[in-house]
Amino acid sequence: MKYPHSIALWHTNGEPVPGGTPGRVVLSSVDTKWNDIVLEQRHVPSSERADVMYKRHVIAINIGHSFTWEFEKDGRVHRVQRARGTISIFPSHQPFSGRLKAEGGVLANFILLALNPIFVSRVAEGLEFDADRIELTEQRGITDPTFCHIALALRAGIQTGDALDRMYGEALSTALAVHLLREYGAAALGPKRQYGGLPRAKLVRAVEYIQDQLDTDLTVSGIAQAVGISPYYFTRLFKESTGQSPHQYVIEARVRKAKELLISGKFSIGEAAFRVGFVDQSHLTRHFKRVFGLPPKRLIESQKARDCALRL
Repeated sequence: MKYPHSIALWHTNGEPVPGGTPGRVVLSSVDTKWNDIVLEQRHVPSSERADVMYKRHVIAINIGHSFTWEFEKDGRVHRVQRARGTISIFPSHQPFSGRLKAEGGVLANFILLALNPIFVSRVAEGLEFDADRIELTEQRGITDPTFCHIALALRAGIQTGDALDRMYGEALSTALAVHLLREYGAAALGPKRQYGGLPRAKLVRAVEYIQDQLDTDLTVSGIAQAVGISPYYFTRLFKESTGQSPHQYVIEARVRKAKELLISGKFSIGEAAFRVGFVDQSHLTRHFKRVFGLPPKRLIESQKARDCALRL
């Protein structure tokens, strides 16, 4: 499948770089419902770029063979070996130059994650950063297991179809932004908040909102707005109260509602999936089996067998 280059490179004068970033996109989040993050997996040949920048905060993770990265700093040329698993961070609108040298003609293999700066600022406000004074620090060739885990989870979401769920991308992009700000943001946190879960009235309101909106494109920000709390703190407090993240809770609520509809005998599996907000029948089936240990079809068959036995 051919994917477009959605993470663009720009000259420092604001003009787009002709041809964009070198290499071929082999996987992309372009067809997902994610709003604040773009993922691309790219195969990149040896190439060079000078005085370019991204307009998003970009995290590049090497998931392939090691390669050499050459760049100039303080009037000297530096050559650094980038091993598998190393990460570079390119803050929005910060120029960079460099030369990638893939050994033996082997293509470099990257996952690029591009975060919307406005989204990162909103997350920063929830963390009690002074959003106007955020300054992310550029990194070259660091190791950070958290970034790797989140990147691979996002990629898996695209590959399995979970990425079609807006809350999946929203939850992981928020976790990514929080980690980016806490570890690589040059700003100080405000007073630490005390946690203890959501107040009961707000928890009841959140649960009611979720149940009423199961068939819609639910988002954490929408649920948080309904109870008057920032998305970041809502996620933490909700999990303290329920033991589940909002995304996990919504998925399970949809599965349980689908079970009710199927047991009624009035809906097919596809109809039930649509009525509770799943993208399609396979999306429901995958989560149904995880929650109840068997697929919907077997549940319907066992229910019919029980009904038949009762009639006898």
